[in-house]
Amino acid sequence: MEPFLSSITISTAQLPNMLKFYTSLGCLFRESQVDKGSKMYRSIASGVEFVLYGQSSTDKNSKPQIQLTFKVSGLEKMVESLKQIPNVHCILDPSQMVDGKKAIVLDPDGHSIELTEMAK
Repeated sequence: MEPFLSSITISTAQLPNMLKFYTSLGCLFRESQVDKGSKMYRSIASGVEFVLYGQSSTDKNSKPQIQLTFKVSGLEKMVESLKQIPNVHCILDPSQMVDGKKAIVLDPDGHSIELTEMAK
């Protein structure tokens, strides 16, 4: 089964400017509050959720600036397979969340990749 890209998240210290920029491109955002963190603005672009996440700093050592989300089959097996690749780190083991089973890995360049279990 081929991967299904479902979400792209960009963390930014320039939230108002980023909202203006992407709204000018035609994105329609709705505001969401995050339990731990700041405000998020969500839009759908060509069937992919596009999220702008406000934060006070975009220091690469604090939080990833870009996060991709893929829906996958066999989440645990996928995570174990990815962890075998050099410089891949799992920062959230497969866990049941309110909105489904998820894991988060960092790709070899340190980008945050969220993996969500596809509904069966």
